[in-house]
Amino acid sequence: MTRDRLWFLFLAAAVSSAGAIAACGGGGDTSGGAAGSGASGPDAGSSSGGGGSGGDGGLFNFPDGGEQALVIEPQDPILDVTGAPGSLPFNAKLTDGSNPGAVDWFLDDVTVGTIGTDGVFASGGFVAGKAKVTAKSGQLEASTTITVRVKIADNAGNLSTDDQTKLDTGGNADPGFRWLYPYDKTVFPRGLAAPTLQLAGNADAVLVKINVGDFEYKGYFGASAPARVDLPAAVWKGVTQSAGPSDMVSVTATKLAGGAATGPVTQSWRIAQGSLSGIVYYNTYVSKLANGGAVMRIKPGSNAEVLLGGCNVCHSVSANGNVLAAGVSWGDGNPLDSATYDLSQDGTASQRYLDTDGRKFSFGGLTPDGTYMITNGIPASGSPVRGLAGDYPSRLLDTKTGADVGASSFTSAVKYALTPTFSPDGKHVAFTWYDASPGRTLAMMDVDLAQSPPAFSAINELLTVPSGIVGWPSFTPDGGAVLYHAGDRFDTAGGGATPSYAEVLLVETATKAVNKLAALNGYDANGQFYLPFGDAEEARLNYEPTILPVAVGGYYWVFFTSRRVYGNTIGPGGTVPEGDNKWGTYVNGAETPSPRKKLWVAAIDIDYQGKPDPSHPAFYLPGQELEAGNMRAFAALEPCKDLNQPCESAASCCNGNVCRPADVNGDGTKELVCVPPPVNECAQEGESCETAANCCTPGSLCINNRCAAPTPK
Repeated sequence: MTRDRLWFLFLAAAVSSAGAIAACGGGGDTSGGAAGSGASGPDAGSSSGGGGSGGDGGLFNFPDGGEQALVIEPQDPILDVTGAPGSLPFNAKLTDGSNPGAVDWFLDDVTVGTIGTDGVFASGGFVAGKAKVTAKSGQLEASTTITVRVKIADNAGNLSTDDQTKLDTGGNADPGFRWLYPYDKTVFPRGLAAPTLQLAGNADAVLVKINVGDFEYKGYFGASAPARVDLPAAVWKGVTQSAGPSDMVSVTATKLAGGAATGPVTQSWRIAQGSLSGIVYYNTYVSKLANGGAVMRIKPGSNAEVLLGGCNVCHSVSANGNVLAAGVSWGDGNPLDSATYDLSQDGTASQRYLDTDGRKFSFGGLTPDGTYMITNGIPASGSPVRGLAGDYPSRLLDTKTGADVGASSFTSAVKYALTPTFSPDGKHVAFTWYDASPGRTLAMMDVDLAQSPPAFSAINELLTVPSGIVGWPSFTPDGGAVLYHAGDRFDTAGGGATPSYAEVLLVETATKAVNKLAALNGYDANGQFYLPFGDAEEARLNYEPTILPVAVGGYYWVFFTSRRVYGNTIGPGGTVPEGDNKWGTYVNGAETPSPRKKLWVAAIDIDYQGKPDPSHPAFYLPGQELEAGNMRAFAALEPCKDLNQPCESAASCCNGNVCRPADVNGDGTKELVCVPPPVNECAQEGESCETAANCCTPGSLCINNRCAAPTPK
């Protein structure tokens, strides 16, 4: 099982110290029973030769009075691979050189490779790193470490030796030759498609070098106009699985044009130790897949799919990923109807409730399990949120019946809650408090959903701005901060494609300190705008944040709408038509969104409290249609899986169950499925916890009752 299929990185439990280890026993029986596992997480592997279980260490006494130990040969070997499978055999013997009998082989990290029943370690050829190899025979046990080094030279563009030499040598620095995408210091998760490397100008050939730890890649690519490189999928997977949590991935590009080399230009990236979980739901317009507008879905690592075709708009999704609410079909000033939908494990949406009032479920805030929704308020003076009209006070509704729940502790305190949202644990709700000021106040309330009806606390005002609006709040998974859209208006553009500017900011709920999230919005640590086309073209074009409800790899992940440039693909001089028009067109009352309107993702440090900037440069969400205008991504968990159903992490499983390897088919083949939590065991990353003390890995955090890795240093 490879790690890119996992939502979270599970660390294998240590099984013994390196080197030869003796074990105590009452006799020489090494026939043993069935093999055990060398670790408790799904990244651990074992191969049974029919041997027995390991012992506690000590001496093994033979009848002749000698003392024996198990040893592995070779000790601490290095295996060099070049992008093709490679192998290295291990042998276990006793210290006197004799055969110990049947041996079980274990590997603590099957990302780096696998080990067979015969002790042969096998590498796929693309992942560098170290793995602990353990042999067990009866009560004897020994371990060693294998290091896999990857060095790949790939002449994908079929370049001549002379051109390769020119690129290897490099050329003069040229300020016109620069990176357009990705951005320097981006944090990428695992499990996504490789970013398309995009450079300024044209190229007859490009050399890309990537180095991290024991991984080295050198790729020669042919002509492209504009200059782009698509990394092979296996190479990108190798990069993401070879990089450790604190490693910086060095990436350089050199181009050849007119026989002369220019560059290299250099970037550094980080790789989070986990894959993004769940599904991203968003609205799209002029989609070729949907033949118009629709609610789409992307499972990270896959391409977009149509969830609800037609003019389904103004959507919201519950954090647990089981309920969606939306307006249905466009009318005169409002959607004609509105509805809620149950989202199934197979990705389909079935109608839960339909109402003839199009305002009812449009832009509402759903509780994590989708049972209730706070409606988006519409002031009598006119809706600041585009697409709705007519006085409509906020209420708490049952999403299955459409009935007002009668939460008087909420309705007596708030009349118009705009763009409301619940925290992933369901204990808080945040919204634009229109009663206090016309769109300029962000507030929150605590809530007890277990009471009937749910009980809300007094209003806690988080901030008020002197002008513009604050809206579209979204809680971090720990509930301690709210990210929000601060801009000219609630929409990403005014009616008639009128420009509308905004940025994504963070406010800590305890201190009410505001963080500008400079890196996410395009500014470096010195306050300089780093997006390649400059602030006049790309500044303040970030809107509508939502946050994945679980931490992954030491980070929170914010999805947001942006009209920034996407390299040399969508923007000035880009290859997608109309990419130079960031606002779209409006002709005879008909609006055509700009293809610049896309979904982006940025990492936020889990330990954001008090940091000058806990954000990192964003990346384009792969899988979107390039020509469509996309907006308002909701990152939610997948609907939970029942026992024995395939899973990718414990967040996939219902009722606190865990995601572990199991032989569900009875054929000896193990796959990741939902199983009951083991009794009296610590919790792996992503599994349920009450406190951090429940988590296996030292330094882990317990966030929203799930073990999470801390932000790498």
